[in-house]
Amino acid sequence: MSIDPRLGKKAVINSKNSRVNKPPVGTTLEMAFDLFYSAKRSEGLRERTLSDYRSYWRYFNEWLAKYGYDITDVTQINAELLREYLGYMTHDHTRYEDVEDRQKDGKPLSNATVTSRLRALQTMCKFWAEEDIVNENAAARVKAPRHDTEDKTVFTDNQLDALLAAPDTGSYVGIRDRTAMLTLADTGLRINELLALETPHIDFSARCIRLPASLNKNRKPRIIPLSPAVLRELLRLIQETSAHFDTTFLFVSNYGEPLQANHFRKQLRKYATQAGIDTKETRVSPHRFRDYFCTSYLVNGGDLFTLQRIVAHADVKTTQGYVKPSEGAIRDNHAQFSPISRLNVKRRG
Repeated sequence: MSIDPRLGKKAVINSKNSRVNKPPVGTTLEMAFDLFYSAKRSEGLRERTLSDYRSYWRYFNEWLAKYGYDITDVTQINAELLREYLGYMTHDHTRYEDVEDRQKDGKPLSNATVTSRLRALQTMCKFWAEEDIVNENAAARVKAPRHDTEDKTVFTDNQLDALLAAPDTGSYVGIRDRTAMLTLADTGLRINELLALETPHIDFSARCIRLPASLNKNRKPRIIPLSPAVLRELLRLIQETSAHFDTTFLFVSNYGEPLQANHFRKQLRKYATQAGIDTKETRVSPHRFRDYFCTSYLVNGGDLFTLQRIVAHADVKTTQGYVKPSEGAIRDNHAQFSPISRLNVKRRG
C-alpha cells in the first residue's frame, strides 16, 4: 500500500522510539531534582520522606564535589558513577564524617543507611527515565551490596526491669520517661507515633490507643490495645502533665513542648548506663522496645497476623522476622522432638 505523498513524512515526536532517535534536552542536576521533588510532594508523601530525599540528594552532590566529578547535567549520571558512589558509602565513608557538632566515631555507615541512600537515588533515576528527562534508567542494574543477616539483640525481661527502675519517679521527667518505656514495650509503637500521642487518642473505656491515619506510616487508622497497668501509668502522666502545662500532648519536655525523639534517645542511653547494660552487646534505643514487644508477643504464643495489625507492618514477612524462639525454647523443643530422644538410645560399653 503506497503512502500519499501529500501527507508528508511520519512524525517522530510522539513515536515510541523518539527517545532513541533524539536525546532529551539537557537538564541540570538541580532542575532534575526539583522536578522529582515537586512530583513526590504532589503525591502527598510525608514530610519525613521528603526530608530524607533532600538529605540523600545533598549527600550525593557533596560526594561529587569532594572528589571533583564534573557532573552538571542529569544525563551524565550513569551506572558506573552510581556504583562508585555505592563503593564509597560502603567502604570509605564513616558515620557523621561531614556532620557538625557530632562526635566522630570512625564507624562505617550501616548497611541500612547505605541501602536507604541507594534506594532514594534509584527512585530518582526511575522517575527521570519515566518522565523522558533521560533516555534510560541509570540505576536499573545497580544493586545494593549483600550483607550477612545477624540476629537482633533483644532486651531480656531482667534488662527491661532494670531500665524501668532507672528513672527517678519523684520527678516529672522520671514519670514521663518510665511511662514512655512502658508504653513502647506494651504496644510496639514507633518512636514518632509515641511522641505524637495526645490525650484524645487514648480510649480509656476500650483500653486502647486509637491512632488516626495521619499518624500512621501506612496512612490507615489503627487500634493498639493497652495493658491495664500501662493505662494506669498513662492516666497518671496525663494528670501530671495537665498540672504543669497547657497541652494535650502526652510526652512533653520540661518547657511543655512536644518531646523530641533525639532527647528521648539520650535519656535511654543514660538509663542504660544506670541499669548496668552493656550497650555494645545490647543496643538500647526506642526501636529496641518494638523488637522486644514483637519477639515477646510471639514467644508467648501470640498470633502472627494479629501482631502484624498491631504494629502495622506492611508485609507479613517483616513480622515473620521476629519468629525466633529463645535458645532455651529451641533446646526444650529439640529434647522433646528429636528422633534420637524418642528412640531412647542407651550408652554402650
